[in-house]
Amino acid sequence: MRKIIIISDDDRYRPLLHEYLKTGPGIFIAGMFATAEEAQPTLDEIKCDVLFASLPVLLLPAIERKEIPVLVCLGEEKDMVSPETGRNIFAWLHLPFSYERVLSLLQNIELYMIQLSTRTEEKRGYVFIKSEYKLIRINLSDILYLSGLRDYTQVFLKGKLSPLTTLQNLKDFETKLPDHNFIRVHRSYIISLSQVDSISRSEIVIGTHVIPIGNAYRQMLDEIINAANQ
Repeated sequence: MRKIIIISDDDRYRPLLHEYLKTGPGIFIAGMFATAEEAQPTLDEIKCDVLFASLPVLLLPAIERKEIPVLVCLGEEKDMVSPETGRNIFAWLHLPFSYERVLSLLQNIELYMIQLSTRTEEKRGYVFIKSEYKLIRINLSDILYLSGLRDYTQVFLKGKLSPLTTLQNLKDFETKLPDHNFIRVHRSYIISLSQVDSISRSEIVIGTHVIPIGNAYRQMLDEIINAANQ
């Protein structure tokens, strides 16, 4: 599931882009905002895969610090003449844009994201976690779920009664875990989809653990499960 955020103050094209993107398979619109300030809380909380925004927004220091795999620049063609932008822009979406252009762009983004996953996270089946002054290697297949508590995270593992605690926040973990299996289901929880025993309206059961589902994450979880069943 590719999580997309749109930042544009153009009331003509922002809703249209949202409608076009929604039709793409495996797409979740995590937020649509008029300004970067409005988008900041969502960018801080959610691991965004694709950001659609104008060049001035993409060059803002607060946005530049975000590790977002794909950046798409929105704007009129006359405003996109300089190749020296200071950022690695994946694509330029000129205004006005067509439905066909947006779908073609989504296909190119998906191919790129698959290649990126193959080169990086899918080749690595483990992470190192700093806990109690040691670096501990953890196999991804052993992770049940992660619980974020302020500025540290608890990692719950198969066959372990007590979780590992590390001074690393949940957002940092989310950027390192493969998103085909590790899903944010709550502001404070990331689960391993392969470890889930059952899912109800508001809870997920993994063994003896019960994890709440946040309202903001329910739709994305449903779409991921539906896509997995197809």
